[in-house]
Amino acid sequence: PAPKKLWGGRFTGATDPLMERFNESLSFDKRLWKVDIEGSCAYARALCKAGIITSEESKAMVDGLGKVAKEWESGIFEIKDGDEDIHTANERRLGEIIGSVAGKLHTGRS
Repeated sequence: PAPKKLWGGRFTGATDPLMERFNESLSFDKRLWKVDIEGSCAYARALCKAGIITSEESKAMVDGLGKVAKEWESGIFEIKDGDEDIHTANERRLGEIIGSVAGKLHTGRS
């Protein structure tokens, strides 16, 4: 199945290719990979401090994000269909590395 769009929860049909091109930002914002990962690591720690996730979950997220960063640094990070922007690309890859706990990183984010 096609990846779900973050903003498309209420839509049932396919996205028009014109909209896909209009909404695409990854080709521009992929240069922000490092600050996005740094922000996500800080957010994982904040979720833990607030008692929303466990310290084990926070550590898994931070360690996994470190692996994502190494992929960007070495030039092997693979952008896939459905990666809407740098954040969704990094979050998708984190999920591939650490599993479903990665979804908790989106807690409280819009």
